[in-house]
Amino acid sequence: MPARHLVFIGLDGWGGAYVSGANMPTVKRMMSGGASSLDFRCIMPSNSRPNWKALFSGTAPEDHNMDRFPTIFSLIKDSKQNEESILFYEWNELLALYRDDTADIIKIFSDSESTGLIADYIKERKPLFTAIVYNEPDHIGHDKRWGSAAYYAKLKELDGYIAVIEQAVKDAGIYNETVFVLSSDHGGTMWGHGLSSRRQRRIPLVIYGSMIKKGFVIPAGGSICDIAPTMAAILGLKVPDEWTGQFIRGIFR
Repeated sequence: MPARHLVFIGLDGWGGAYVSGANMPTVKRMMSGGASSLDFRCIMPSNSRPNWKALFSGTAPEDHNMDRFPTIFSLIKDSKQNEESILFYEWNELLALYRDDTADIIKIFSDSESTGLIADYIKERKPLFTAIVYNEPDHIGHDKRWGSAAYYAKLKELDGYIAVIEQAVKDAGIYNETVFVLSSDHGGTMWGHGLSSRRQRRIPLVIYGSMIKKGFVIPAGGSICDIAPTMAAILGLKVPDEWTGQFIRGIFR
């Protein structure tokens, strides 16, 4: 049976190489209780714009062959017209990556106040699809360096925000009907990204919920383009023929 709700949480600049050493108890509990990989790969260049576009549209930007290329937002709107989708965004350029008529949008920041706003929205509205994209830890990586003490402190802070969002889903009474998907657009090394090094291209993927296998290690070789098809499969939607990504098999109980 498909999930009735899906919560996607994206952390810009969250590299897979920095998960094991991070104090992220919520993320690590979801990893052990669900399906995960620390070796998913973003596309090149390992920058935000092409990779957020690939994540939400299941296809690398250079393979988009139409003006209104389908995204996970448009797929939900076209397939489940009475259901609500919401994008909480921090980076303004995200608004150019999806059709502006396919989801509600709310501007946020990587802070506790915005996280409280997100939590209240989930409790009140119970949307089918909630997409949240924080712009950290990318900024702290550029400012203080990927893998620095400040970077790890920001990951700990963000893990606390994920816990608040998870609790909101519980408070909304939809926890057992919800799947969480956590991921990123790229990693980083030193003070930057954009190259093909392993630490810059390697991103985490965590899928957690009652319908997902516990402790399942997602096979190596996955691409960021596989995330949208997997979210579509979780929601019971047909993957568009235009998408080049493939949904991840073996994650369901």
